[in-house]
Amino acid sequence: MKIFLATLLFVTGFGLAAQPVVLSRKGVAAKGLALKLDQEYKNPEGAQFDTPFSIQKAFQDMYEQMLDKDKLKDVTIWNTLRLNAEGKIDYLVFEILTQRFRVVNGNPQQGPDNADSLAAIISSKITPYLTGIISRRTAGSKATIVAFVGFQPRAPKEPQARKDSVVHGMAEALATKDTLKVKTLALSQSLLTAIPEVVYRFPNLEELLLNDNDIENVNLDMSRLLKLRNLDLSRNIVSENRIAISKNKSLRLLNLQMNVVRDIPPAARNCKKLEMLWLGNNRLTGLNNASFRKLKSVKDLNLYKGDVAVLPSGIRKMRRLEVLDLYYNKLEILPKSITKLKRLTHFAVSHNQINALPARIDRMKRVHTLYAHHNHLSKLPERMKRMKELRIVDLGFNWLTTFPTELVAFTNLQELDLSANNFPDFPVQLLQIRKLDKLHLRGNPFLGADAERKYSDQLSQLKKKNIEVFY
Repeated sequence: MKIFLATLLFVTGFGLAAQPVVLSRKGVAAKGLALKLDQEYKNPEGAQFDTPFSIQKAFQDMYEQMLDKDKLKDVTIWNTLRLNAEGKIDYLVFEILTQRFRVVNGNPQQGPDNADSLAAIISSKITPYLTGIISRRTAGSKATIVAFVGFQPRAPKEPQARKDSVVHGMAEALATKDTLKVKTLALSQSLLTAIPEVVYRFPNLEELLLNDNDIENVNLDMSRLLKLRNLDLSRNIVSENRIAISKNKSLRLLNLQMNVVRDIPPAARNCKKLEMLWLGNNRLTGLNNASFRKLKSVKDLNLYKGDVAVLPSGIRKMRRLEVLDLYYNKLEILPKSITKLKRLTHFAVSHNQINALPARIDRMKRVHTLYAHHNHLSKLPERMKRMKELRIVDLGFNWLTTFPTELVAFTNLQELDLSANNFPDFPVQLLQIRKLDKLHLRGNPFLGADAERKYSDQLSQLKKKNIEVFY
């Protein structure tokens, strides 16, 4: 009997402990918990978690049920969700923002001043609503997201001209009779967990927008959507192994940003004419040499904020690539094979820890836009001077202490950013660049309080060439 009672008390205690803790922001400050919660529920480095629409709507609905919304004009409730690795709420910290006075038609009127009473109602009623909320998009690690609930009066929307070629929302999709005219089906924020069958009612569909839902499994029969060109699945919970797209020659854009993708989905290889593959804001820790095979048609690859520490040399297989976005990753070096991308025109590697650009970067002779700011570059490859097509070069926030003479060779250079490097003196070689339109120099040591007097001659020469100088 004692054992049974002890077990019952343990289970009951565990259940209570598992309940979300609800605190006002004042309560967190009074308990000195703010720093502890910030540290314990810090988002993984590089991760960007936008609040899923389903959670945003759940909070809006729960507050409307708990509170009298007719008495909540000009009230905003700011909810900070501290989530455990299962995506469940450990702590909810809320803050009520009220506007005591507001102006209506030029006349001041007193608004609500009932934050304390509202806080008491929320604290006593909200816990049962929270237990069923799960953020599957953040599952796997502790995280923090924010949900805003507003009760501000909204101005009526002006009616917009309706296009027969565009359908918005599930209700309109189900009610549409003349489906042959429809080219765009927008089902964003529709609380979907799978691709609905209704999409196949539109055989001439060219654009399917399914972003910001809770779709986990994708099974798309492209034989029933022969004209579909753009598929937007961003801000869902799709992983690389849970997306199936049948073989097709129509799809041009596959947008999987802000999902739970770790590697390039095999389904992308069934899209024989795919030109744009966007995988930004995923944790792409599974990339390997084989990831890039059979993607020869892709021209635009977005790996923005992808948590990529090593870029596999297999990237060379994407021979038709023109745009490569590697912003905000963890790269220290770039593979030599990247210079095989001879059709590349836009090369973006900013916000990494790269200390050297590839020695044979000149093989990418078509590149006209290079973003390499916020890295650890202290010099440029000698062969870079052969890249005659360069028009925009951003090398700001690097470790340059001497002017890279390679820059003088860029006869078509229009914009150059050397901000926040370590030039001790004005780089006089800048005066030799022929077609420059814009020059950014802010944040360099030589730009002291007397920079305009000390370098007036150099600055005036730049201005005579109609170069816009930012210093």
